[in-house]
Amino acid sequence: MNSDATSLDVTTPETGMPVLAHKQERPHTPHFMLQEPTPEAPLPFGRYQLIRRIGAGGMGEVFLAREGGPHPRACVVKKVLPNLVANRAFVGRFLDEAKVVVRLKHNNIARVYAMGDVGGEYFLSMEYVQGKTVSRFTKRLRDRKAEMPLGLILLLGEKVCEGLQYAHEAKDETGSPLHLVHRDLSPANVCISYRGEVKIIDFGAAQSTLKEEQTAPRVVIGNLTYMAPEQAKKLIVDGRADVYSCGVMLWELLAWHALPQKGDPIERWRRAANPVWDAPSKTNGVIPRDVDELVLKALKKEPGERYSNAAEFGEALRKARMRHAPDVKERDIGELLARVFHKEKVNEDYVLQEVVYGKTVTPMVGDRSRLSMVPPTALAFEHTAVMAPADILKQNDEITDPGRPDPTLNDDGTPTPAKDPRLLGPKPQQVHLLEQRKSFGLTFGDVHEPLIEASLIQEIDATGDEEPYVSGEAYTAEYRGPTGLQKLALFGGIFFVAVGLGFLGVWLALK
Repeated sequence: MNSDATSLDVTTPETGMPVLAHKQERPHTPHFMLQEPTPEAPLPFGRYQLIRRIGAGGMGEVFLAREGGPHPRACVVKKVLPNLVANRAFVGRFLDEAKVVVRLKHNNIARVYAMGDVGGEYFLSMEYVQGKTVSRFTKRLRDRKAEMPLGLILLLGEKVCEGLQYAHEAKDETGSPLHLVHRDLSPANVCISYRGEVKIIDFGAAQSTLKEEQTAPRVVIGNLTYMAPEQAKKLIVDGRADVYSCGVMLWELLAWHALPQKGDPIERWRRAANPVWDAPSKTNGVIPRDVDELVLKALKKEPGERYSNAAEFGEALRKARMRHAPDVKERDIGELLARVFHKEKVNEDYVLQEVVYGKTVTPMVGDRSRLSMVPPTALAFEHTAVMAPADILKQNDEITDPGRPDPTLNDDGTPTPAKDPRLLGPKPQQVHLLEQRKSFGLTFGDVHEPLIEASLIQEIDATGDEEPYVSGEAYTAEYRGPTGLQKLALFGGIFFVAVGLGFLGVWLALK
């Protein structure tokens, strides 16, 4: 650490062990970086060299960086916006979270190396995972009209459960349990590396006994599509809520049916609070019955009817994998990922050479300025937050259960007033659910706050339109129309075809 760094940095470079020190007051005005880093001119930042600016999130800027030392490594550094440093609530949550996440050291959880302060600038540094999120992976497979094999899905779920169980059992320095719950597990928060490693990439919304500040009573953190019913209803949750979320992710992969991520927030919230699930085999007939049963158990509405913990769910997935695909290994899922993201992986390999070894590289194709990548951890600690009206948290409307026949409708699907009292009474007041992004207790997305760059979300969460897939391993960002030679060949071909058809018509007439 350089002389500008305070003792807030929560890990030491020598041991990597947590150091829970207090921030020292700085007598001078903090200075903030103004210039853009480049591979040829990286910017020093504590023990890091900032190599590339990846983009911006709600809480600050994101950089691809190199951590120095005898064994330099690539990492992701996220710098907090200067105006947030003066916000006591934000800094309190930031320091509170630092005490938790730096303790998590498991092969199936992406590491947070440090959260600290350099020269008055708060930052966090995270493991660079060279790979893609499950959401990106599955979208690319669907674009190619391909599916993920059963064995790989079971192995993926098994490894996620191993990471969850470790976090759920995590303890503080005195040996007391932290009672961590992820609360935002989804395909966008699970990453697969090109080596086949499965990593949960964000515990930034984790609930623990170390939290000094609690989320506002009406704010529900997490993705409604994957949220456990008790969490949607703002009830106390434990590790079984993460088991449920893992079950939703596996249901989506097994059924190979993309669950909706948008739509009426009220309806989505009600479905999250009152779920009913069909067996995955109803959508994908090749799924074995025993796999149906183990996933549906994880998706039980009542926590007490699910697996008691993530380890139990993981063991059920392991046994199913041994029955149906005993030869599947982690490298198999990594090889599949590398095949469908071949071009991206090659360019990422070049960029990592730049970051770790300081080598100037040339991209596989195109201009060097286009040589970039967005690691899955770039949006870490920024989560979907749903602001629910106070009265809606008390509702339990079974009519909105997904997949369940609506008892208020006739056989032809038309409403029956006699069956639905809501159609007889006065029209209820319209209710709105506001979905925004939160980070360390603050909400982003308002016109007065910084916005998360759309490119980051698209790259990480696979939202929006992506580059079209072209046969083979080539991809194109846009189609610019035919070139001059192509136009000449096209018009020439049309002319000769027209002349030929004319001669043919004359010959047939003369006969």
